[in-house]
Parts: sequence; structure tokens; C-alpha cells
Amino acid sequence: MRHRVSSEKAKWLPKHPLDGAAPYALGNYGFDHINRRIALKYLSRGRNLQRAWARICTHLPETTYGDETYDILEFSTAHGAMLELWRALGHRARGTDFCVPEGHIKKYNALKPHMNVLFEQSHESATAPDQPGWAYQPIIESLGLDVDIFDAGVTPYHYADKSVDYICCYQALEAYAAPDDWDRIIAEFCRIARKAVVIGFNPPGRGQETHPDWPNTRAAWDKLRCHHAYGFRNVMFEMEETAQGLHPSACKLVTI
Repeated sequence: MRHRVSSEKAKWLPKHPLDGAAPYALGNYGFDHINRRIALKYLSRGRNLQRAWARICTHLPETTYGDETYDILEFSTAHGAMLELWRALGHRARGTDFCVPEGHIKKYNALKPHMNVLFEQSHESATAPDQPGWAYQPIIESLGLDVDIFDAGVTPYHYADKSVDYICCYQALEAYAAPDDWDRIIAEFCRIARKAVVIGFNPPGRGQETHPDWPNTRAAWDKLRCHHAYGFRNVMFEMEETAQGLHPSACKLVTI
């Protein structure tokens, strides 16, 4: 979700329960360690929380009101903003992530000077030792969040049948499997979830319409739009406009 979109949505949504002005406490990690692993835009806790809150209120509003607490599992949680918010709302939330081989970690440009405040604050390391390739380890540790590290492209997952109420997976399904193999991942989500599964899609790449796999991507999206399997059916198929044009952005599967 683009920052402009989440900013506009924020005008219509209730205030989220956390202090978005409080930066991440990353002092136990060196400037270079953070700089070469995490994109600058994802070091802004306020923006991360704003995007996550817009998603929660739009796709899983039932988790924002009422007295019931839920078990929630987010695949590829990254900076953990969704988990932060759900934890603040009293839910039992945990995430997953994957350690990318060191040779594949992108080298980012130097952080802007105003971001140096991140490294003036310290936190007690919750996980030892450092796990090479887990880009968001410093942020997750600073927040004390629960995150399981494994390759989500490999099934079956280690979670028990119907062990959580909600599963969400934003902009990661495409990394788990090719479009014509998405059903394998969806089946696992539906096996584990009791109530609903929310999946957010990556915007199509520039010129993707000419890629040989494009027909398979279109077919996979349409299959999810009409999903009625594994005890779940689709009730939402959201479209969003980005620089790539109008495209599918999310769907929600609920128990039948």
C-alpha cells in the first residue's frame, strides 16, 4: 500500500492505539548493519503503523472492536507493524519471516541524517546470535515480537490444523510459489485458519503483461476471486491503483 493511500485512509479511520512518533530502538545494531538490510521507508515506525492500521481496518475490521481476543498469524511479517497493533488490541499475534542468503541482500544507499536518531536508542537483544539474512531481526527484537523463521515456500507448515483464527499474508505469496502453484499455499492457509484468510498481492511489475507467466498470474487471481474450496469462500476481491495501473490488491477468504 502506497503512503499516499494509507494517509488518505487514515483521515477516515479511528486513531490506532500506539505512539507512531516513537522510533524503533535499534542501538544494539550498527549503522551499517541496518543500512544494508532494510529499505529506508521501512525504518519509519510511524509510516509502518499507518499502513498496517489501514490494512487491518479495511480487511480485518472485526479484530479492532469487541471484547473477543483472537489468535492471529501473519506470514512474512517484515517490520511487524501488524503484530504490534494486534498485540496492543489484546490479541495473540505472531509472525513468520525468512532468512535470505547474505549474497542476495540488497545494498541500500546511505540513510538520511535525520534517521540517525534510530541508533541513539538501545534495546536488550531478545534473540541470539544474530541470524544472517533476517533483515528485520533488529526491529522485531526491539519490539519483543514473536516471529518464526522458515521458508514459507516449503509446505506443509509446522502449524496444527485450525490453530489460529486469522491468517494474513501481504505481498509475499508471489515469493512463495509460481502463480499456477498458489493453490498449494492457499490450501495450507485454509488448513491452519479457523475464521478467515487475507491475502495481499504485489503490484504487477512494469511490462509484466508481456511476460510469459502473465496469463498464469491472471488465471490465479481469477481463481482466488471465485475461491470456494478447503472450507473457505472468497468474500472480497479488492482492486487498487498504483503506478502500474489498476490491479488486484487483496482478497479475503472466510469459512463456509
